[in-house]
Amino acid sequence: MLRRTINDVEYEIVCEFYDSGESSSIAKTIGENSVNTYRLTVGAKNPLTQISFNKDMDALQAYVTSNDEFLWNDYWEDPVEESEKR
Repeated sequence: MLRRTINDVEYEIVCEFYDSGESSSIAKTIGENSVNTYRLTVGAKNPLTQISFNKDMDALQAYVTSNDEFLWNDYWEDPVEESEKR
């Protein structure tokens, strides 16, 4: 399980890549009733090196566990597409 401390609290980190190569990482509280607390979206390239992640999960996880914690935003849900509402 990938973990990261943000604002002096340890969170479980869940990462995923989109088809475009961009990614989303969610920091959720640890425990039985986990709560999504923070979110970080990253482009297809590592913001520090400008090298493409190429959907390399290890490279993405290395970035999200070592970047500045102020880059993480409060969690938000992805908008639901009209076709998904049916």
